[in-house]
Formats: sequence, C-alpha cells, structure tokens
Amino acid sequence: MDKTLLVANPVRPTAATGSAAAVMVAAPVTAPAAAIAAPGAADPTAAPARAPAPSAIRFRAVAKRFHGRDVLRDVSFDVPQGCSVAIAGVNGAGKSTLLRCLLDFARPDAGQIFIGNRDSNHLHARAELGWLPERFVPPAHLNARECLEWLAGLRGTNLDVARMEALAAELGLDARALDSRVRELSKGMTQKIGLMSIGLSDCPIWVLDEPMSGLDPLARRNVTQLIEGARAAGRTVLFTTHGLRDLPALCDRLVVLHDGAVRFCGTVDAFAAQYGSSDLELAFLACLQDSSPGAACARPEHALEGCAA
Repeated sequence: MDKTLLVANPVRPTAATGSAAAVMVAAPVTAPAAAIAAPGAADPTAAPARAPAPSAIRFRAVAKRFHGRDVLRDVSFDVPQGCSVAIAGVNGAGKSTLLRCLLDFARPDAGQIFIGNRDSNHLHARAELGWLPERFVPPAHLNARECLEWLAGLRGTNLDVARMEALAAELGLDARALDSRVRELSKGMTQKIGLMSIGLSDCPIWVLDEPMSGLDPLARRNVTQLIEGARAAGRTVLFTTHGLRDLPALCDRLVVLHDGAVRFCGTVDAFAAQYGSSDLELAFLACLQDSSPGAACARPEHALEGCAA
C-alpha cells in the first residue's frame, strides 16, 4: 500500500513552453467525370481520417522486477489528452507499481514513460502531474484547512478559500470537518482532503491510485462527480481501480493489467462486447482467463482510437 505524502509535485516550470502545430490544407481537386481510380487508390470523395488525440502520457515496453519476480512485463499504452483512463486489475497486478514508475518513485528496468514529449524522469515533466496515493497521509497535527494551505504552498500557490469551500461542499465536507485535526478524520474524509488538493491545483493531469478506496456510496458518488468535472474541464485523468461498477461513469478508456501485462485496452463498451457480458465483473473474469494471443491490445496506438480529444 502506497503511503506517499505528496499530492502534487511541488516543482513548477520556470517558463511557459509550447509548440506550434502545423496545419496542412489541401486544395480541392475535381477529377474528370471519366477518370477511373487506380486499383488501391484512396477515394477522393471520402471524408478525411480523424487525427488521433495527442498523448498526455505514453508507456512504452515498461518492465520492472522485484526480488527476481516480473511485476511489469512489456507494458505499452497511451493516455490521450483530455481523457479519463482506468487501469483495472486484481491486487498485485502491478497497477501501483506502474504509477510509481510514472512518478519516478521507482525506476523501470526496461522501457520508457513519456509525459507529453518529455521523459517522465525529467523533473519539470512531472510538474504536470497532480498525484493522490491510495492512502493519503497528511500531517496529523494540522487541521484540514491548514493542510490544504500547506499543500498549496508546496506548489508555489496561495490557497483559494472560495474554491476550497465550494469543493468541500461538492465532496460533502462541512465547515466542522475543515476545522478538524487530520488525526480526527476518518479515512474517507482524509481521502477527500487529498482529492480537494488535486482539485484546487492547476495540474492538467490527475494521477489517482484507487481514489474510491475506503469511501461510502455517497462519497463515491461525490468523487465520480469530481472526476466528471475534471474531464469536462479538459483535464487528463489516469487512475487505478479493482472495482468495475463505477467505470462507465468514470472513464473513456480501460486498461486491464494482469500478472504485470496488458490484457486489454479500449473502451468500456468494447471490453463488454469482446468478453460477452454487459456485467463488467463477469467480463473482467473472462478477460483474466483469456490466454489467446490477441487478448492484449496489439499496439499502443489502439488506446487512442475512439477517444475524444
């Protein structure tokens, strides 16, 4: 279980960077009526193919071993910008280890991870990430308001009190909870403080390890609404889970990780169709039992298809 304290990388880029996108526009050409297309030629009347969404995160052949055991094996998939991607798997599948490699808490033994166009071990690349571990453990002597102010300071910003109070209401935290010491809060309330810190940050990419862990049904609904709001605002969300019932409301894409390897990546609807059940738990069990060569996505680009930019 990850008990990392940091919720968001405190290092911020010292200068804004950007890239110019080149756009090529082809002038329309009208072919003579008698013209006959050569075999295999593209249909000039066909609509142009949609460009894939750019990737916020790319995993390329990532491998990791602990004590002689393969924890991650040739993991490759993309997380498109502005999409929510869930990594599902049983305990010990390698989900948290993959996130730790992304965050540079652990180094892959092979492969690369990119955040945008930069390697994830580049400090300023990770400044894009807002991170919440499975068990958020802030300083116990602070109250919730002080904790959020401290975390904002780590990011080099001031706490926006109005946004904090609005977000607290959205997550079902009242003023009494905000004024309580962290040691007095339940695990679910403490997780909400971590989620509030993510929501108050300007990080364009959210990385959440089991964000529903320890939450009651009402709190799960609150968190679902928070993630839906992040998606609507154009943020990228990557999260792990071993619960499947919330996925249709939470994610655009699903990656199933089992025994350290990718078993599936695609939409939730495609997952249900491929494994013959609208019950995602039954589909998940069928996926784990599938040992066919095509069980995993054949190439990382599959994770881009059909995802809104």
